[in-house]
Amino acid sequence: FCMGFILKYSAITNMVFAIGIIVANVPEGLYATITIALTLTAKRLATQKVLVKNLEAVETLGSTTCICSDKTGTLTQNKMTVQHLWYNGTKIKALNRQKFGPNHHYEYDINDEGFKLLQDTAMTCSEAVFNNAIPKENTDILEHIQNQAQKDKKRKEIEQAYLEELANTSWLQRTTIGDASESALIKFFQCIEDIQITRKKYPVIKLENGTLAKMPFNSTNKFALNICEYSTEDSDYCLFIKGAPEKIWSYCTQIYINNKLQVVDEHWRSEFDKVNLSFGKQGERVLGFAKLHLPRSQYPKGFQFKVGSVQDFNFELANLGFIGLVSLVDPPRDAVPFAVKKCQAAGIKVIMVTGDQPVTAAAIAKQCNIIKDKTANEIAEEEGITFEAAMKKSNAIVIHGDMLTEALREDEGLPENEKGKKLASWLMKPQIVFARTSPAQKLIIVQGCQKLDHIVAVTGDGVNDSPAIKKADIGISMGITGSDVAKDAADMILLTDDFAAIVIGIEEGRKIFDNLKKAIVYILSSNVAELGPFLFFIILQLPLPLSTVLVLCVDLGTDMLPAVSFAYEGAELDIMTREPRSKHEHLTTSRLLVYAYLQQGLIQDLAAFITYFVIMQDFGFPPSNLVGMILRSGVIPKQGDKFDIDEPNYGNNNAYCAGPDGNELNTWEPVTKEGTLQKSHELHAPDWLFTLHKDIDLRMFYLKCNNFKMERNDYFAECRVKQLSPISGHPICYTTEALKYGQTGFFFSIVLCQIANTLEVKQRKLSLMYQGIRNQFMYFGFAQEIILCLLLAYVIPLNIILGTRDLIFLHWGTPGLVVVVFIILCDEAKKYCIRNFPKRANDKLNWFERNCLW
Repeated sequence: FCMGFILKYSAITNMVFAIGIIVANVPEGLYATITIALTLTAKRLATQKVLVKNLEAVETLGSTTCICSDKTGTLTQNKMTVQHLWYNGTKIKALNRQKFGPNHHYEYDINDEGFKLLQDTAMTCSEAVFNNAIPKENTDILEHIQNQAQKDKKRKEIEQAYLEELANTSWLQRTTIGDASESALIKFFQCIEDIQITRKKYPVIKLENGTLAKMPFNSTNKFALNICEYSTEDSDYCLFIKGAPEKIWSYCTQIYINNKLQVVDEHWRSEFDKVNLSFGKQGERVLGFAKLHLPRSQYPKGFQFKVGSVQDFNFELANLGFIGLVSLVDPPRDAVPFAVKKCQAAGIKVIMVTGDQPVTAAAIAKQCNIIKDKTANEIAEEEGITFEAAMKKSNAIVIHGDMLTEALREDEGLPENEKGKKLASWLMKPQIVFARTSPAQKLIIVQGCQKLDHIVAVTGDGVNDSPAIKKADIGISMGITGSDVAKDAADMILLTDDFAAIVIGIEEGRKIFDNLKKAIVYILSSNVAELGPFLFFIILQLPLPLSTVLVLCVDLGTDMLPAVSFAYEGAELDIMTREPRSKHEHLTTSRLLVYAYLQQGLIQDLAAFITYFVIMQDFGFPPSNLVGMILRSGVIPKQGDKFDIDEPNYGNNNAYCAGPDGNELNTWEPVTKEGTLQKSHELHAPDWLFTLHKDIDLRMFYLKCNNFKMERNDYFAECRVKQLSPISGHPICYTTEALKYGQTGFFFSIVLCQIANTLEVKQRKLSLMYQGIRNQFMYFGFAQEIILCLLLAYVIPLNIILGTRDLIFLHWGTPGLVVVVFIILCDEAKKYCIRNFPKRANDKLNWFERNCLW
C-alpha cells in the first residue's frame, strides 16, 4: 500500500491493491472446515458409541502414543461366569445348573457341607441383586395417555406382561444390579437356592447409628466383609469376608475341610498356591472366602462394631477359617485383540492396569495381544534366576502394585531429577502390565508415562480414578460402569465401555489432523495464486490480472465447498501403520508452507499467468508490452471516435501533432489542436480497473508525434480472436475489455489448478491410484466449482456486477493445462520417492520422507 504511493499510484488503485493483498492472505474457508471437521468427527464417534465432550480432544487422541487401559469391562466383556470352585481341598468344574439342566452330571454336590458353606459365605458377602424394574422403554407409552384411569390400567397391564416375561427368562439372561463378579455369583447360586433366602439366614447386624455392619470392597483393602447374626454355642456373630485370594489367605490360620477346621500348614499353603496359580494362568479372576465366629466373651449381644475403615476396627481380623475359592472367567471382547494389534502397528503402547492378581492379568494380556513374549516371571521360573535378571532378558513384564509402592518408597529423599528411574525403566519395556494396582498408583503410572514424553490416554470408571483421568492428555470414562465424577473429569466417554472404540477414536483423530492439513494446503495454495497478480500489478505495472471481486469468488465461492469436503475425506490406507506424530508437531509446519506456497502456489500462479498472457495476446496485447501499461497515459478520444488507420490521427479527434507556428513538436507525447503540449494533469491513463473506457480502441489512445506526423506506439499485436463484448457491444481486441477476459481466464485457471490440487493433496503419501476418490462430497464440490464458473462467465447480470466475461472454450484455463498436468505428475513422482526411496541404515525415514512429507 505504501509502495503504491511511492510509485505515485492513485488512492483508488492503492486501495484496490491493499484490499486484494488482505483478501488473498486470509484463508476464509479454513474456519468453516475446522468446525465442520470436528463436528462430523464427533458425530461419527457418536455412532460408534463414543461421546466426545471436548472436540479438541479428538485431535489430541490422534497423537496418542500410550494407552493405560483397565481390564474388566474395557478389554474384557464384563460378562463374568463362575468357572471353577475349590473347597474341601478339591478343584471342581462349576457348570451352571440352569444352563445344563437337572439331568447333567455335576462335579459338585449341592448337599455337600463344604459347598453349602461356600454358597452361604458367597451370598452373604455379595450385594448384587436381580433387577426386576420395568425397563423405561416399556412404559414410554404411558406418557401419551392423558386419562389417569386409563393410564393406571395400562400400567397394570404392562407390569403383568413384564412379570410373565421375567418368569420365562432364565436367571442367566436376567439383568442385575451390582458389579460383574457379584452378578456372576448370584447367577450361579440362584438356581440352587434363592439368594434372598440364603441371605435371610444370616442377616447383617444393624448398628445403633442405623448403618449396617459391613465394609464394601475397595481397591486399597482388596476385601469386603459383613458381620452377621449367627448363633452358635459360644458366639452370636459371624464375620464373613471375601476378596483377593492372597489377601484373604493371609488372615487365615485354619481351613474348612468337610465343614471341619484344620490348621493351615505347608501342605495347605502349597495346595492353595498351586490352585490359585492354575486358575490365574487360565485367565480367571479368583475370589477367596473365609469366616470367623466372633467369641461371645469378647463380642456379646449388642456389641457395637466399628467397620468404617480398617483403622477403626474394634475387632481383630485374624485367625479366620478359609472356606474356598471361586474363579470367574471374563473373556476379552471379540474386537480387542485386533484393536490392540492395530495400536501396536500404529506405534502406540498399550498398558493394562488392573486390580487382578499378576498371573490372571498376564493370561488376559496374552489373550488380548498386549503380551506376546514370555514374561519376566516365567523366565525367572524356567531358568531359576532372579526377577531382576529375568527383566533384563524379557520384553514383557508384569509389575505388582507392591513393587510400585516399594519403588516410590525408594525414591523418598532423592533429588527430583533422580526420582522415578525404576518406574521409567519398567515403562520403557514394550509389553507391560500393572497388576493389583490402586487408583492412586494409576495416577503415578500416568505421570511416569508423561515424563517419558508419551501422550497418554487413560481409562477409568471409579471416583478414585478421576485424578488419573484428569491428569492424562486424554481422559476416558466408562459409560456403563463409570461414576459421575469420572465422567465429569473425562474428555471422552465410552458408552459401551469397549476398548476398540478408543482405537476408532485414535484413527478419527489422526484422520482429522490429516484432513485439516490437506485443507490448509488447499486453501493456502490458491492464496499464493491470488497474491501474485497484485504483486505484478504494483511492481511491474501490469493491468491487474485478477480483480479483488474474483479473489473473493475463489475464496468464498469455488474454494469453499472443496475445502469443506476434506472434512468428509476418509482415512488414508496407511493411517494406522504410521508412527504417532510428535507432541510438538503443529498443523502448519515449515514443510507444509513450502509445499503450499513455493510448490503448489507458484505452479498455480504460473498456469494462471500463462492463461492471462495468452488471452491478452489473442486480443492484441503482447505480454512484453503489458509491463508498465497501466501508467502509460494518452489522449482520450471523443465520444464516437473510431480507429481508422488512414486518418492522420487514427480517428482520435482530440489528438493533433502540429503547433500554431508550424514548427515541429519534437515530442513523443500527444498534443492538443491548440498546439501546446498537453499538461500532465490533462493526460489520462485508460481505466483498466472499471469499465469507463471499455469501448475505446487503445490503438488511437497511445499515439506519438514524429516529423509533424502522428504515429501509433508499437504496443499492440495482431487480433487473433474476433469477438464482441456483451457489455460494450464493441470488438474486444485493443480495448480494456480484453483485461476482463484475461481476469476471467486467470480465475478459471485457478479453479482448474485447485481441482488438480484437490486430487493430489487428498493423499499425502499414497498415490491417487491406490486411494481413489470415494468422497462423494468432493465430487459435489467439483461440480459446484464448474457450475459457478459457468454462471459467472455466461450470465450477463453477473458479468456486469463481478466484471467477468464470456470466454471461448480455448480460453477456459486450457493454456495452463500443461502446468496442471505437471502439478499431478510432479506430486505423484514425489510420493513415489517418499514410499520407495531407500533409507540409510538406522533411519526410520528416507530423505524424501524427512524433507518432503508435509
